[in-house]
Amino acid sequence: MSDQQLTNTILRAEALMKSNWIHGLNLLEKAVKDYPEDPRPYMSLAEFYIRRQLFDKAIKNLQTASKLAPQNDSIKYLLGNCYFATGDYRTAIVYYDMIKNPFTDVQYNKALALAHLGETNQCIALTKELLNKVDNLPFLYFLLVEQLLRLSEYDEALAYIRRAEQKVGKHGHLMFLKAIVYAQDQKWLQAYNAFTEADRIRPLKEPNYLFSYAMSALHTGLDDKAIEILFRAVEKDPYNHALYEQILRLQIRKGRYKDAIETVEKAEKYITRFTPVLNLLKSRIKQEDT
Repeated sequence: MSDQQLTNTILRAEALMKSNWIHGLNLLEKAVKDYPEDPRPYMSLAEFYIRRQLFDKAIKNLQTASKLAPQNDSIKYLLGNCYFATGDYRTAIVYYDMIKNPFTDVQYNKALALAHLGETNQCIALTKELLNKVDNLPFLYFLLVEQLLRLSEYDEALAYIRRAEQKVGKHGHLMFLKAIVYAQDQKWLQAYNAFTEADRIRPLKEPNYLFSYAMSALHTGLDDKAIEILFRAVEKDPYNHALYEQILRLQIRKGRYKDAIETVEKAEKYITRFTPVLNLLKSRIKQEDT
């Protein structure tokens, strides 16, 4: 098979992947047999397996391609991404580090891998280095702020959020991160306002975040709003006893015992065994209602 024939075969195989992937796969496998010293069919096979999330098979083909073209940084990048996808972050970093002139995505993926490994300080240092080169990509700020939160560096996290807002404008996730920073720093009014704005831009769905939103409302003196938000969290996770406990505490505090009885009945539909706290609250409600 000539070089042009191989190129045509690969192009044909890639076109067939959308309509008849089995035939396309067979063409690539034949190309590997006919042209075993060329890395291109191995790379095409790897890309096919990556699309199907068959990363082990993709890695096998990419490793062969890498032996045939050891200077090819695209192969190293794909290998790093495959190992990243399998959760082998250390090996992913090994391949990212092999790339001589790493572009933004390479360094960002390496920073993500460091975050997954709990290498928070290294991740922060690399992300800051990236931001000195490219300062208009919101996902870089997201990663940096999340890592700063791990270290409880609230002032620095807020400084980068403000910088991000100047560079990329208003963004729902930035507002959400601002709310989390304020909540963890127990600046409840600022947290509540930021949560409200983030929720307006994109309604919050994660129960843990809704709980933080509710606590911000509670500490701001907005008990009814806190109850409303907690019920939203219950709709997302009706098996979470902590949500019912907090709702019941608030309903008892406000003397809404009929509402509290309804909350207990709702909890009983989903929770087969109450926690000691739930049982205690249930008993108190019954005593007050009699």
